[in-house]
Amino acid sequence: MIELSDSYYIGKGTNRGCYIHPEDDQKCIKITVSNDYSESKKEIKYYKFLQKQNISWDNIAKYYGLVKTNLGDGAIFDLVKDFDGEISKTLSYYLQKDQLTKQILNPIILLKRLKKYTLEEGIVVKDLNTKNMLYQKIDKDNAKLVLIDGVINNNFLFYSNYSNYLANKKIKKLWSDFESTLSKKYAFNKYFINLLNGLN
Repeated sequence: MIELSDSYYIGKGTNRGCYIHPEDDQKCIKITVSNDYSESKKEIKYYKFLQKQNISWDNIAKYYGLVKTNLGDGAIFDLVKDFDGEISKTLSYYLQKDQLTKQILNPIILLKRLKKYTLEEGIVVKDLNTKNMLYQKIDKDNAKLVLIDGVINNNFLFYSNYSNYLANKKIKKLWSDFESTLSKKYAFNKYFINLLNGLN
């Protein structure tokens, strides 16, 4: 059994807390902290499906399986870090202020690359959200977005058995819905809005 404590704590989402793996600091363990285990179960089921599909894990935190901890069952994932060893921050963090957004590569280009990745790999992200995307600094001049949450497809067996076209159609719809919210959500960030409108 893995012993987790506050010293390994990273942060908390809606239903889960995230901890650095005590035996491997390149991985993290997600623990359900609410009484709602339904989303976690759906997510794990879908990640197992993606494993069998032999997808590229370039833009998604890789899943390694379940583990017993003193806080309950946990799911093991890659811990996404920047080239300097710091834990990568969310894209949402960098979009909170103009000054922070100016410090990173054009997020619109990186979002387009992430969208292309999900379409090419057939990955459905139910909850596309800038809080679920980490901005990973690969080196001083390069970066990419990595999905760490919200990767759920309730109908993946249907799509895999019948049509990649249907999966891609759903992926495009989810991205379209997400993209349509950006201008309103980050209206306060004039620099980002200009990037969104192709003015910078």
